Amino acid sequence: MMRWVKRLSLAAIAVWLTMGATPAHARFDVCNKSSYEVYVAFGYWDASQNAWSSEGWWTIKRGDCATVYDQRLDQKKYYVYAESVDNNYFWKGTYPFCAVDEKFVIVGDSDCKSRGYYALNFFEADVGDQIDYQQDLVD
Repeated sequence: MMRWVKRLSLAAIAVWLTMGATPAHARFDVCNKSSYEVYVAFGYWDASQNAWSSEGWWTIKRGDCATVYDQRLDQKKYYVYAESVDNNYFWKGTYPFCAVDEKFVIVGDSDCKSRGYYALNFFEADVGDQIDYQQDLVD
């Protein structure tokens, strides 16, 4: 009888571990539903740095998506800036973050110029309580 209970317990533990081993889907995706190929930058609160941070650039072809933040969304608001590759179309807002022309990760969103960067105005994406989110770029 003890063997049967032990086997049942081990089977239950194995099922429980398997269920818990699947990572939760948690990320911020940007999908390009526009008629342009685009460059995208992303702004977020970096709790480990205790500062706003920005990252870029992702090149996203028409019809494609890119994961710009692959962590659980623990803030309600994130920020996005995008421009067409030919610089004729922009998705921007009123929230300044630092950027440079090359691929970047910049901690801090102030004094951009004095630190060798330039400021771009990102738009706000309100994700609410979602742990993952998709921001579509449309014409």
